[in-house]
Amino acid sequence: MNIAASSRKIFPLFLLLLLFFPSLNAQTFDEVRAAAFGGERAKARTLAKAILAKEFDSDVAVMLGRVYAWDSKYDSARIVLDDVLQRNPRNSEALDALADLEYWDSRYKQALSYCARALATDSVNENFLLKKAKILNSDNQYSQSAQTLKQLLKINPGNSEAIKWLERVRLNQRSNRVSLSYTYDSFDKATNRDPWQLTYLQYTRKTGFGSVIGRVSQARRFETNGTQFEVDAYPRITENQYLYLNVGLSNSSIYPAQRGGFELNTSLPKAFEASLGFRVLHFSGSKRVIIYTGSLGKYDGNYWFSLRPFVTPNGSDASVSVYLLARRYFNDPENYFGLRIGLGSSPDERLKIIQTIQQLLDLPVGSDRLKSQSVKFEFNHLIKNSWIVNAGFAVNNEEYFDNSYLDISSQGTKYGINYTFDINIAYQF
Repeated sequence: MNIAASSRKIFPLFLLLLLFFPSLNAQTFDEVRAAAFGGERAKARTLAKAILAKEFDSDVAVMLGRVYAWDSKYDSARIVLDDVLQRNPRNSEALDALADLEYWDSRYKQALSYCARALATDSVNENFLLKKAKILNSDNQYSQSAQTLKQLLKINPGNSEAIKWLERVRLNQRSNRVSLSYTYDSFDKATNRDPWQLTYLQYTRKTGFGSVIGRVSQARRFETNGTQFEVDAYPRITENQYLYLNVGLSNSSIYPAQRGGFELNTSLPKAFEASLGFRVLHFSGSKRVIIYTGSLGKYDGNYWFSLRPFVTPNGSDASVSVYLLARRYFNDPENYFGLRIGLGSSPDERLKIIQTIQQLLDLPVGSDRLKSQSVKFEFNHLIKNSWIVNAGFAVNNEEYFDNSYLDISSQGTKYGINYTFDINIAYQF
């Protein structure tokens, strides 16, 4: 009688343990994962081994293999992950982890074999197609990498990672680019200016540490001709970070005597990108101006959005301009429509640099630098993978001086509308 009563008490408790045991297992795996991604890798390994000692769990085993790989213990990772594949040859998580492991260990042939196994089961898997393209790129198989990325973009034209990587692969494919650009600026009667013209020729060379650009600009403004020489460089620091460097020289009054730039660009999670830096402009006979800038951008499907401010300290005051850029891509990073809306003048626009420096040097402290507005439309198109054509049209409602740049005895400012047309033709080889 006592035995039966005890059994009746123990049996419900046993059922409760059976019901809650799976959830306790899941919680333990969550602890392994939390420890692994929280930087406590030794703890993650200990927890994972304890679970696997009781019974096999493929999720726990894959996580253990990844932790070994993160610590560059590639042989231990292979043993664990190979065991998962022996039990289930189609385990996509194990194939994914092994492809990463071999990629990090520079064993590209083995990494590609795991991608091939996964794609044999699911040929439209975007994760493995992108991984395959990255591995091919690292193995200097640029044509195959580009072809894989194009295949991915046919499946999902809005894959932002594929768009960025296709641009990088194309740069790897073609180390040289020559560009010729022409810009024409016409002013309304209120402005009373002759048209401005700008032509520049530039050569871009891809190197082992990043792209380097040499540029010669020829401009005519205020009935004066001038020439400027510039060099840009984009050295890559890591896979997700690179610098923008610029230096320019001129002996013409319509260009800065010296100009320079520095900016750090970095990729962020969830398809965000950000940068922070500055520009330096120095005209002969005037003070040096430092302009602080940065950007925040994001890919959203087929679209790219970017916000860039320019802040120029001026005593106790500061001038500010802001530019918003939006682009709509069409299956390719070199084919897009763009829209740019601006408040204030950008010191990165070579055509506007004279107006900008006048505003920065001569407008009274406290003046509103956001009174100028501009809207620009642009179109970029790749032709036969060699030629790139870019055309743009802008309408600007600009604040300007009622005197020429060569005679800065400011009598106040006025407003006028000017229209800008530019075209750029580039050949890459």
